[in-house]
Amino acid sequence: MTWTTAADVQDAWIGYDAPTDLNLIETWIGKAERLIRFRVPTVTARLLIPEVGLLETMVDVTTSMVIRKFRNPEGIRTASTGDGPFTQSRTYGGDEPGELVILDSELAMLSGSGSTGQKAFSINLIPTSSPYSPLYVVPLVTP
Repeated sequence: MTWTTAADVQDAWIGYDAPTDLNLIETWIGKAERLIRFRVPTVTARLLIPEVGLLETMVDVTTSMVIRKFRNPEGIRTASTGDGPFTQSRTYGGDEPGELVILDSELAMLSGSGSTGQKAFSINLIPTSSPYSPLYVVPLVTP
């Protein structure tokens, strides 16, 4: 089951060269959503609840992943062209140009934690009998 449509990708495309092969777009949407479900295993259950804004975020992230793939299908890092004394160069960003990847910022949006899901380990050293503990219960005083 996919939540993103080929029309979502075409509507988000910037420029004149939007892809027109709907089957190819849908193939890459499926690949992107499978990658998302692998990296964020809870996303399917959270989409079925439904969690506020998650569906729109899922569509945005999937669309961005597919557009990045379509913009640089050959995986070129830098491309240069020249004509006489004039040259033009284009450098593609990212660690893996042309690959279907989910960025850390997109992963954070889908994980719902505001981070990549990794948190530091901590132990509360305040005993529960202390009034400073969040688990403190005021003892009942009997007359």
